[in-house]
Amino acid sequence: MNRGRALLIAVITFVGIMDALFLSIERNAGPIPCHVTHGCNDVLTSRYSAVGGIPISWFGLAFYLLIFSLAIFELMGTAKTLQWIFWPALAAITISAGLVGIQAFILKTFCEYCLLSAILVSLIFLLSIRPWLNRHLQ
Repeated sequence: MNRGRALLIAVITFVGIMDALFLSIERNAGPIPCHVTHGCNDVLTSRYSAVGGIPISWFGLAFYLLIFSLAIFELMGTAKTLQWIFWPALAAITISAGLVGIQAFILKTFCEYCLLSAILVSLIFLLSIRPWLNRHLQ
């Protein structure tokens, strides 16, 4: 069962890597195409889009690379790493909830790429609960 869960997490994080990498590269290249929500540029150029001058998408990319690596290690059988995903995923879902809240209540516009990332982070968090519980309830 852990192999299936690890594969699913790896696929989800691969999508997250592509999303975060796209935002990291395109952020400085000009207007980002936003076909569904039409608020991407407003969100990605707001004062909430960076921390200490570092775009939030770079932090997202680092998160996804970490989780992808842990899932691949689990799939390769070199280490039991799924249990380690819970804490970074908990931090990421908390941050994502705050960022979606900023989009909804402060900026009053949404970035479809940011919403995709929030959904992916939520899925990773939900998939990480059971391995963490299994490790700590034994």
